[in-house]
Amino acid sequence: MATLNEVSEAMRMLINEQDIPRNVRDKMQQMIAEIKAGGDQRILADKLLMQLEDLQSDINLPSYVRTHIWSLSSMLENLE
Repeated sequence: MATLNEVSEAMRMLINEQDIPRNVRDKMQQMIAEIKAGGDQRILADKLLMQLEDLQSDINLPSYVRTHIWSLSSMLENLE
């Protein structure tokens, strides 16, 4: 089981990779800010899942980035 802090940390690690597209990096930074802002955990997780789904639908997204996004989605689906 994951926590929002673990999801946020995983997003930070992904952002720090050099080959991450700018649109993904910007969106992840926005999502980290939303996590820091707080709120109802379940609602926030659903919102973040929708945003990740939008990101992974980009056909120009490198496959390894898509795999990381799937991993983040899995973490959000299994929040404590």
